[in-house]
Amino acid sequence: MRKTTYIALLLLTFCSLGQGADSGFTYLKPTTFDASAKLTVAGKQRTYFILDKESQVNTVVEGPSQLKIISRLELTDAAAQPDYSIEVHIEGSKRVRSIHHTSKLSEKAERADGQTPLIGVLRSKIIDIPSGKHTVNLRLPEGATERVYVRLSQKTNEFTGGTPVVAMTPVEFSSEVELVSDEVSYPYYRIGGTDRAALKLVGPATLKVLSRIEFTPEMKGTQKWKVAVLEDGKMKKTYNLSAGSSDVIHYKNTSSNVASRAETFFVEIPEGEHIYEFRMHEDSRTALMRFLLPKAELTTEKDQ
Repeated sequence: MRKTTYIALLLLTFCSLGQGADSGFTYLKPTTFDASAKLTVAGKQRTYFILDKESQVNTVVEGPSQLKIISRLELTDAAAQPDYSIEVHIEGSKRVRSIHHTSKLSEKAERADGQTPLIGVLRSKIIDIPSGKHTVNLRLPEGATERVYVRLSQKTNEFTGGTPVVAMTPVEFSSEVELVSDEVSYPYYRIGGTDRAALKLVGPATLKVLSRIEFTPEMKGTQKWKVAVLEDGKMKKTYNLSAGSSDVIHYKNTSSNVASRAETFFVEIPEGEHIYEFRMHEDSRTALMRFLLPKAELTTEKDQ
């Protein structure tokens, strides 16, 4: 008789944002903004916030989560299909994210105040927000002359708010490495050009992944690395990570290597049972991985 252990996953009921929003996103009002306008969309009045050469929008978002930026361009010609861009500045990040869309005239949206500018169709983009509290600034690129109307919504996941988690052990791995912080030992699993880790998981769920590059004695400064994630043998996504060495965590067993600070990313698991593989393609270095799921009831089933 063989026993198989499954994670009993919690199903979350999300409210709908409307306007075709994805399940799980809820409206987020900006913390500060310079100007706003009410638009009537399919007979329903909604507040949008204006981006132009004089107006920006700021909001505070707590991660890990996702921020959806919904936008509509104000058009100058009903037949035009112009491109436009929005810059996203996340506090603490040197990287400026740019959102690019192509617009066209909407048949459902208009200004609710009687003004008659031409309003473009809805476009949206989802931005991943890392752990912690962040101020997010939205603005148009320097020199832009357009006017863009935006709305925001946020989707948290099971890890937001300190939900208890369970560390997952891969069904296949090359080597296990124990790292110690504040006298507590944590198991990690090594991946590299020839090493991989594979997990069998049941969705829907969100997997939290911690990754640390291993600094060999000749490695200095900030290191960049990529972790490839395969779902059922097919490439799902490649995560670009970077970090410096950590001075608060060390190897339980003596090693000349030094682990980096942890970089975190999340893998969304669709419904059903799936195999996930974690690899570093064409890289002579190695990284250490730790896998976490929200704590859930364990159910044991017996094969008859």
